[in-house]
Amino acid sequence: MKNLSSILKVLLSLALGIGAMIWFWNSMSVEDQNQTIFAFKRANYFWVILAPIIGFLANFVRTQRWRLLLRPVGYNPQYTNTFYSVMTMYFFNLFVPRLGEVMRCSILAKYENVPVEKSIGTMVTERVLDILCLGIVFVIVFLFLGQENYDILKANFNERTSGFGNGAIFQILKFSIPALIIIGGGIFSIIYIKKNGLNKLLDLFNDKIGSLFKSIFSVKDVAEKPQFIILTIGMWLLYLVMFYINYLALPETSDLPLFSALVCLLFGSFAVIITPGGIGVYPIVIQMVLATFKVEPSIGLAIGMIAWCVQTVGVLLGGIISLVLLNLTNRNISNSSVNTH
Repeated sequence: MKNLSSILKVLLSLALGIGAMIWFWNSMSVEDQNQTIFAFKRANYFWVILAPIIGFLANFVRTQRWRLLLRPVGYNPQYTNTFYSVMTMYFFNLFVPRLGEVMRCSILAKYENVPVEKSIGTMVTERVLDILCLGIVFVIVFLFLGQENYDILKANFNERTSGFGNGAIFQILKFSIPALIIIGGGIFSIIYIKKNGLNKLLDLFNDKIGSLFKSIFSVKDVAEKPQFIILTIGMWLLYLVMFYINYLALPETSDLPLFSALVCLLFGSFAVIITPGGIGVYPIVIQMVLATFKVEPSIGLAIGMIAWCVQTVGVLLGGIISLVLLNLTNRNISNSSVNTH
């Protein structure tokens, strides 16, 4: 049943993304479609290839920041294994939402002996910090966007999302994950109580949740606070540069202001939540944002698709290479695990 619900959730997300892309493409005029294809053909792929390299640098920074969060809870995992776990997180999230977070913590548990509840706690801290940073970006965007551009952006989104039943599908996706977590937690609790008793379940929750919350608040105990702050700011600046570099691939977008890339970064971050890796939705969102800055629809869609394609290819290659290197560099651990069983 659990596997079936996971499969259905993935299929629903993929269907939404692919359906959105097909619907959006068909809503464009033939001329705009041809211009989009032509934009792909004449793009400067030096900048296109440079963008995911900047993304890799951002992941190097994220890796070190996570290691700083793990130290206060008593663990200092190797940089390489931690980096591989971060890369595999993005890889698995392309296929199943939130699976990457599970794999990321499982890898550290297997190869670095970091208890899952502790790595999950620090990962939650990371997510909270990312949401805080995204909130700062949100404030900056709407302080400097201007009322006229805000109205144009709002009108673009209302027009495009009206074709999806006034957002009904998005609302279903929004509440399906929390509902599945609650249902899954309830089923687990019932089975565990029947097998071990209520007191054992309460002891388990007290132990795991206590460890989890201790890890969540590990940020206050980080010894290298200046380094932590610099890494956080640097990581988000790299994300911004990574997207802006795509502009340089086409002459029509090469003179766009850096602020427009910040707006794309903000709304693009929400797009990857709706479908796995933002499939189908990400290019549409970027096109709608760039329309606010007077970019032709075909060019805006082309930049969105270029940015999404190179990010996705980078994640796929990085994830596959990381999985291979993870096993090659940890053969002794893998072999001892097999021998134990």
